[in-house]
Amino acid sequence: MKLRKFFGPTSRAVLEQVRAELGPDAMIVANHASAEGIEITAMPADALPHILSDTPAPAVPPAVPLATGDDEGVTVTLSSRRIEAAPKPVPKAAPAEPPVVTPHVFASEPIVPPQATPPSADLTARMMAEMAAMRALFQDQMAQLAWSESLRRSPLRTRLTRDLLLAGYSATLARTITERLPDDFNAAEAQAWLAGVLTRNVSAVDAEEELVTRGGIYALIGPTGVGKTTTTAKLAARCAVRYGASKLALLTTDSYRVGAQDQLRIYAKILGVAVHTVSDRHDLKQALDAVRGRHLVLIDTVGIGQRDARVAEQAQLLASPEIRRILLLNAAAQSETLDEVVTTYRRGPDGATDMLSGAIVTKLDEAARTGAVLDVAIRHRLRLQYVTHGQRVPEDLALPHAPYLVDRSLRAAARPSAFAIEPDEVALVALGGAHHGQ
Repeated sequence: MKLRKFFGPTSRAVLEQVRAELGPDAMIVANHASAEGIEITAMPADALPHILSDTPAPAVPPAVPLATGDDEGVTVTLSSRRIEAAPKPVPKAAPAEPPVVTPHVFASEPIVPPQATPPSADLTARMMAEMAAMRALFQDQMAQLAWSESLRRSPLRTRLTRDLLLAGYSATLARTITERLPDDFNAAEAQAWLAGVLTRNVSAVDAEEELVTRGGIYALIGPTGVGKTTTTAKLAARCAVRYGASKLALLTTDSYRVGAQDQLRIYAKILGVAVHTVSDRHDLKQALDAVRGRHLVLIDTVGIGQRDARVAEQAQLLASPEIRRILLLNAAAQSETLDEVVTTYRRGPDGATDMLSGAIVTKLDEAARTGAVLDVAIRHRLRLQYVTHGQRVPEDLALPHAPYLVDRSLRAAARPSAFAIEPDEVALVALGGAHHGQ
């Protein structure tokens, strides 16, 4: 059956025509304003089955019959395309009738019953991700329970774990080491075994391998306040005393700090060495060409925090195969901070890692616990070049001695501290730290 169109000056008049011609169950198909007023397209209710049987169906909601009864409770809002009808609030005294919703269906769209929507790919992926997360959490919880039970059965393992945590070592390293403790050791043997394991894993150069002896071009890099300029002066003095000032060259890229160049120039003047200032790769290439043939070339760089975007710019400046980068680590810094510093500064300009030729531990005299810096050096496999323990130039610079550094770090666990961990808290602290990736 064909659709019928009705015209009138107002929506009320047109709805009366539809009701009179097609009955109270007529279907409203479309409505819009026209030149003659309001135009409504409708059809009888019994025409819907014929349309459904003959028309292919995209998912469009079916038309809804006209509401029966008085149309005084209908508010009509005109627009350029259709009329939207919404029921007025019914007074509390009158019996409430269920609201009737009239969807807006246009004549160009076939009328079909709603189709079931299959689950989306995003929902499926999210459910799979949640299931994987639950599985990982379950496995992690089981591993924690197993290790906690292992600590309960072995008081000696608990003690060693506590000592490592108090010394500043990470929970990850502490658990990795102590879970390999032989079961038949007594307390003295376990302590010696622990010190031996840490010592073997601290990579340190000896006198024949130190950079002053080997020579080359080295850039000292690291965050602000770590002691790069002072350490540069100590290394320069060490080289000048051993090989003479003519075998030494000093460069600086630090043009940010007020007086930074003056400080290095004072040390250089005492040693009888000139300082070359560079600001970009072109300047750096010219300066390196000018000092070609020197036994040792030291580059003092500007201090940049590990979260500063300029770290990448500095890596680009120093991107030369002949420049070896030495990272300075503050022994008094927090373990998480040291971990961020190494992770950031070991990246090259092209995203490659392992761009460091070693590390120098500074401010050893200021650190209450030195386990954190040794932990970072062990986990990131950094080769220690020197340690500094004061401001004196050149006295407070020494080669790293792994047994001494390990023994010093473990002695900190025996000192009274507000951060001490009780034996029954070891599993909670160690497992919590490992769970958060420390």
